Formats: sequence, structure tokens, C-alpha cells
Amino acid sequence: MESVSNLSELQEAHLDPKKLLETFFLQESEFHEDSIQRIFDLLNRAYSPGSVKGKTLIQMSVAPLFQYLFLASEYFKEIIIGGSTDKCISEIEKWRTNAPGAIDCSHAAKLTCDLQGNRDAWTEKQNMLREKIIHVLKYDVCKSNPFSPTVLPLADCLFLKHCLEYHVTEKDGFCNAVNNVSSLLKKGGYLILMACLEQTYCMVGSFKLPNLSIDVDFVINTLEGCGYDVQDQEVMRRSVDRLYDVTDYKGVIYVKAQKK
Repeated sequence: MESVSNLSELQEAHLDPKKLLETFFLQESEFHEDSIQRIFDLLNRAYSPGSVKGKTLIQMSVAPLFQYLFLASEYFKEIIIGGSTDKCISEIEKWRTNAPGAIDCSHAAKLTCDLQGNRDAWTEKQNMLREKIIHVLKYDVCKSNPFSPTVLPLADCLFLKHCLEYHVTEKDGFCNAVNNVSSLLKKGGYLILMACLEQTYCMVGSFKLPNLSIDVDFVINTLEGCGYDVQDQEVMRRSVDRLYDVTDYKGVIYVKAQKK
């Protein structure tokens, strides 16, 4: 498997974040049901009781997956988004500033409003999220401070969406990365993690994006070993019974855990 530094270099040089979204996360994607509808239902479950809320939420992902923050925007005063590459950050900033050519995430805003019972408010929902994003920063989960040299206030919630498993090559590295990102979270704060299970790669155009294969027991044991109380978890088994030449994941795990 590639070294950690080589993974970062590969992603910076070859990963097209907009293509990644088009392939796996937008409404027209073959993976729409797995990556959008069911995940929004789970996130609505995480936030709607009001147990996960506060001043600051930090989200980190290998792709510009800010559309999953529409649900969170109701419960936090400020949001910080971490991007894994310069291209990723550029795509997030284009959407945040409503620049020409920005990713169209109106379907995600409408879905959020459907879940919250007010479909007609989707334009306002997008504007609310734009206003609450205070920083878009590059991260490195292999650093003790992933946003170094920037020192951020401790967050009330840390949302990892397809993040750690794309930046490490070994399971020990995954454990270290959990400890590193946990330094961003307050004691008593919540971690919401979503990751693909038993995946070794996904194709983004002609680029084969590698990642660390993980299973449910490993994820839960790692979080508990790193000082988390796992409060909710669910595994969504893959519903797409084809396209294994595009990606070989078997399912997606959702975990809500509180930092002890």
C-alpha cells in the first residue's frame, strides 16, 4: 500500500473533487440512495432530538461534502470545513461565495427541508449554511493538530464523512488519526463518523483512489479505545448490486459517540 505522504501527493495531483461528487454523491449518481437519502435520514436522527448542538461544528472529508451540513446548520452557530486538497477547498469556497460554476447542491437543501417539514425554505437553507461557514481550511489527519498552523477553538461536534480511511495506510495509522482529530473536540462533545466498510478503492474518472479497508468491529473498538462512548450506530449495507469496477465498498457505517 502507498505511504501516507504518497497518498497525499496522489490526491493533490490526481483527485478531481467535483468528479468525485458527480460519481458518488450528487442526485444523478448511481450511488444516490446509498450516499444521500439514507445518510440524510441518519443525520436527521442524530441532530433532531437536540442532543448534538452547540457553538462550533467542524467537518472533515476527502471531498467537498458540505451538503451534509444543511441539517447541522440548525443546531450550530458557526461551522468550519476541512478540505483535504487545494482543489477541494477551491470547490467549497466557490459554493460558499456562490461563484459561477459552483457545485449545485439544491437537491440536498430541498431534502433537508423535506425532513424538517418546510420544503419551500430550501433557498434560505443554503444561505444559512453559507453564512455560518467561518473557515475553510486544509487538514492533515496525520498531524497532532490537523489544521496546523491554525489553532481552532475546541468544537462541540466533529463530523467525519469519508475522511480518515482515505488518509492512512495501516490500522495503527487510523488509530493515531482518531486521536489527532479528537484533539479538536471538547470533552463531552460529539463525534459523528461515517465511513465506507471493506472498501479498498474507488474510481474517480481514470484515477483509482485507494483507501484503508475497515470493518465494523475495528471502527467501534478504535473509537472506544480512543476515549469515546458510542451512543448510536448503524450499518447501511450496499444497495447498488453492480458497479464493483467503480468501487468495492460493502456498506457504510454511521456512529454517534461522545468524548469522555
